[in-house]
Amino acid sequence: MSSMKIQLPDTRRMEVALKNDTLGIAQLFVLRGLGFEQEENLILAIDDYETALRISPGNAQILYRRGVAFSKKGDLDRAIATFDEALRIIPEFVDVLYARGNVWWNKRRFDRAIEDYDAVLRLNPSDEQAINSREAMLRKEIAVSA
Repeated sequence: MSSMKIQLPDTRRMEVALKNDTLGIAQLFVLRGLGFEQEENLILAIDDYETALRISPGNAQILYRRGVAFSKKGDLDRAIATFDEALRIIPEFVDVLYARGNVWWNKRRFDRAIEDYDAVLRLNPSDEQAINSREAMLRKEIAVSA
């Protein structure tokens, strides 16, 4: 019987690679999560985004995707919490500000939605989507208070 030596991988290097996502593994989970999200399978999408976040913690892009999935699922409080977490990492993340504004709108917290749309406009004054959403929000807020 011949003795065969098995070379085990250097687990320390693998841990560093996973932590830095040098292998792109987190991105693979994000891509699969996007596919699930497009199929409206939001539970599996969120699971994949959470796996990606375990591999690449503090990744604002992945937090954004998870927040969008929570929003689509109707879990608005978790969407806001996730968007808040992303904004702590990148305070001027326009897509997150806009998405959180939309969630505030759905929660009928028009004042908070306007704050987020205003933040988008401070960063990008010509953002037509934020301009239109803000104007619609002001009309809605006036109608509600009348």
